[in-house]
Amino acid sequence: MAQSEQFTAPVHTVVSRMRTLGTDLPERDGVAVFNRVYLTVTEEIDRRLGAGEFPDPGAAATLDVRFAERYLTVAEEEGHPPACWRPLLQFRRHPG
Repeated sequence: MAQSEQFTAPVHTVVSRMRTLGTDLPERDGVAVFNRVYLTVTEEIDRRLGAGEFPDPGAAATLDVRFAERYLTVAEEEGHPPACWRPLLQFRRHPG
C-alpha cells in the first residue's frame, strides 16, 4: 500500500488540472466533453488506487499520470498538436 501512496499526489495533480480546464471551456466544446469523460476515468483510477485494486499500483499510477499529462499538454497549449489529437481539436465546435 505504501507504493500507491507515493503516487497519489501526481494523480491528484492531473485531476486538479482537468477540473480547472473544465471550468475554462464552454460546456458544449468537444474538448470540454472529452475532458469530462477523461476526468471521470482518471478519478475512478485514483479511487481504485486508493482501494488497493491494482497489483502494481506504482505502474498503474505512472501510466495514468503520463497519459493524462500528454492530453493536458495538448488541451492547455496552443500550437501544432500531434496528429492523433488533431481531429478532437479541429472538430471541437462541430455540433455533432
